[in-house]
Amino acid sequence: MIREALVNSPLNHGRYLHGVGKGYVTIACKTTELWQQHSYERGQLDQVLPAYSGVDDVYISQNRFYGTRAVSRLAELSSLYADVDYYKHSDLNGMHPLGVVELAFAELQRSKIPRPSLAVSTGRGLALIWRHYPVPRVVLPKWKLCQEYIFEALKGLGADPLARDAARVLRLVGSRNSKSGTIVEAIWEEHGEAIWEFGDLADEILPLSRRELEERRAYRSENQDKIASKDSRSTSKSRDDIEKRFTAATLALGRLGDLQRLLRLRGYDKLPPGQRDPWMFVAATSMACLVEPPFLEREILLLGKENAGWDEGETRPRMQAVISRVHAASMGDKVEWNGQQRDPRYWLKNKTIIDMLAITPSEEKEMEVLISKDTKRQRDRERKERERRAQGAKPRHEYLGEAREKRSLALGLRQQGMTLREIGKTLGVSHTQIKRMISTPQGW
Repeated sequence: MIREALVNSPLNHGRYLHGVGKGYVTIACKTTELWQQHSYERGQLDQVLPAYSGVDDVYISQNRFYGTRAVSRLAELSSLYADVDYYKHSDLNGMHPLGVVELAFAELQRSKIPRPSLAVSTGRGLALIWRHYPVPRVVLPKWKLCQEYIFEALKGLGADPLARDAARVLRLVGSRNSKSGTIVEAIWEEHGEAIWEFGDLADEILPLSRRELEERRAYRSENQDKIASKDSRSTSKSRDDIEKRFTAATLALGRLGDLQRLLRLRGYDKLPPGQRDPWMFVAATSMACLVEPPFLEREILLLGKENAGWDEGETRPRMQAVISRVHAASMGDKVEWNGQQRDPRYWLKNKTIIDMLAITPSEEKEMEVLISKDTKRQRDRERKERERRAQGAKPRHEYLGEAREKRSLALGLRQQGMTLREIGKTLGVSHTQIKRMISTPQGW
């Protein structure tokens, strides 16, 4: 089963991860207690990466960003991954990396997850990478779900829960792990179908494929009474939980996009005084649904610097309540709300956000998710109208115009002495419709 890996140098590793796509790649180095990182365009990697061969503790981002490495600046996702610290597992510490690869493959098979594209021995652990074609940040919620399932499958071997972050860096092949004194090397590579379409990979990892999920939703829509029983709810609980998490993350990502859109609509490079705190509060609560708690502060500090012009000393105390609540939630804390126990994080409604940010009706028209109930109903009506048009339905004014014309013809034929059945046959409608046309002013 073990195959020779062709990724055997820093340059090959960089090309393997970032051969196509847009955005900047982060190269990070850990020297003594300092952490230094630099962002490079893909085209610069050929000049930069060879110099890191044999250098201590060098890391590379698995995804790409618009400049600084942060989920808020995510440009494209290119891979799923797991960082398996098996040296922390008493039964596995000291085992040959290839033996741990075999164990990892067995665990993945039990969870019905495909084998990774690449396995890297990092010195004391394993980095497993599932390479897929680049996809935009809009799929981040689904990407996070896939990361969760991979982690759950491998946590018994020491998978690092913090490695689920989309901005994670992993050790660079050809660099040196200073703690183990060994060179980081790729020890297994999947040949053939080594690059996935993200949708296909997600279908393999998640419990239900996109088609199965669509079929289930359609069934539920058509058979609401049949699935109202306790047994039906119990059967679908696992996937329902996934859909709820997916929806919360999707909403958060949409809100972050609308916040940036609001800045552009108002012509701001930086938030002006009076608008910084509410904008940052909404951004921070949204980001809390997209990153792991240990990385939330990093993301919020960057948002404060880029959008409010705050330094760390200004951002941290202002957003500390958001950060503290997220960390409390990660520890399992609960608070009482409306007589029920729930997650202590802030949960904001769209109306609250619209009021906080003073979003005007004209601005609301440009938003994707930060919209009022009235705007949502209007968009639903417009969407349904478009669907009816696509199915061949006529606009209401055309429909009413034809109805009036038919009524006029029916009245004329009736005055000529024709029966209702004869008129109906002539006009191609039933005699009962003709009767209704003639007897009502509206025509129907």
